[in-house]
Amino acid sequence: MLCNKVTQTSLEEVVVSGSKVTLPCTFETSHSDPDLYWYRIRPDRTFQLVLYRDNTRSYDADFARGRFSVQHSLAHKTFHLVISSVTTKDTATYYCALDSHG
Repeated sequence: MLCNKVTQTSLEEVVVSGSKVTLPCTFETSHSDPDLYWYRIRPDRTFQLVLYRDNTRSYDADFARGRFSVQHSLAHKTFHLVISSVTTKDTATYYCALDSHG
């Protein structure tokens, strides 16, 4: 049986505008090419896909281009979201997610 698990350790980050923050995410899967996502829910309850990665494809939302990146390692099973030059518009609850193609 395949087992997928995502772990986020930081509950709340208070960040100074203009600085850089890393939101940690680790995952466990027996799949060799998992789909990995970062989503966010903003204070106005807007739900947004931030970015997506698998072995061959990637997607970045318009707002994420340039300032949002990931530290992605299949070997270390990490998919950390890195936000540089943080602004107040980045205030949101961020979620890491994994899909292993069923």
